[in-house]
Amino acid sequence: MKALLAIGFALVAASAMGQEFVAPHAPRKAPVVHEPVAPKPTIEGIVKEIFTIKKPWQLVNPLAPKEYGNGENNVAHSDRDPGKPKGFILFAFEW
Repeated sequence: MKALLAIGFALVAASAMGQEFVAPHAPRKAPVVHEPVAPKPTIEGIVKEIFTIKKPWQLVNPLAPKEYGNGENNVAHSDRDPGKPKGFILFAFEW
């Protein structure tokens, strides 16, 4: 019985080793190289907001609605004390 089992196993192993499998080759695509895009400079400050807002006098109104922003966007802060305002940002470039 053991000899028959060994012969059967040998036949199965021999037939499995006799098969060949060749994976199909997929066509290679050339890698797409993207050029680094430099960020466009942005203009910020009170002067810019005066020209882009419909009601510029709302920039100085302390009771203005939230749609006109808060005053913290155009205030420069001190490096030593981050909570202490240093001055107003009239015109600034950022890139």
